[in-house]
Amino acid sequence: MKRILLIITIFLLVGCQKENEEEIKRIEKLVNDPVPTATEEPVYVDENPIKVGIYKDYKLVHEYNTKFKDQTDIAIFNVMFSNEEKITKEKDYKTTWKKIYNLYDNIDEYKIGFEIDVEINGEKQENIMLNPKNQHKIYPTLYAYLYDDIHNSGYYSHVTMDTLKDNTIYSSIKLYLHKETKNITSPITLTVFTYKDDNDFIDGHYRGNSKYTITINNK
Repeated sequence: MKRILLIITIFLLVGCQKENEEEIKRIEKLVNDPVPTATEEPVYVDENPIKVGIYKDYKLVHEYNTKFKDQTDIAIFNVMFSNEEKITKEKDYKTTWKKIYNLYDNIDEYKIGFEIDVEINGEKQENIMLNPKNQHKIYPTLYAYLYDDIHNSGYYSHVTMDTLKDNTIYSSIKLYLHKETKNITSPITLTVFTYKDDNDFIDGHYRGNSKYTITINNK
């Protein structure tokens, strides 16, 4: 009987020693292995110095009222790098635009983009425009055409993907109501913004501070 108890005791001691050794090894591994750290997204810092506004007849637009009708222009809106309520006109729009443009340093690093939001039959439609590709996105009701008034003179048409150049500047935008206008169930909001690169966007939407929005009402 004593012999059996001795064997059991030895077995338990060996087992415990083995478990202790394994526990020691586990602790040593935790101490010696580098602790994984959570990766963090880089903090977005907006260093864009540009003020931007939407103008008509050299006056800053806040709201614009018009009757929505099929096959009718809503308006052509000008984009300037200013928030002044009224801009003093120089020789012409191009000259006025360049005078304000030249007040900024390294301004050519930034581009102009737009966002158009509207409800069609109660469903929100949005159009992010960084180029002319999406000019007919809110089909068939609302079209948007971009113009480069800075590199053109005389008669010229809107910018297309075929005429788009590296130095194209979207200095004006025209909104046109094509058809089924009766299906518009909200005001139209038009936002202009300036951006430098993809870092200025999150989930496809502009997240910087250089932007300006107007509301277009059906009246």
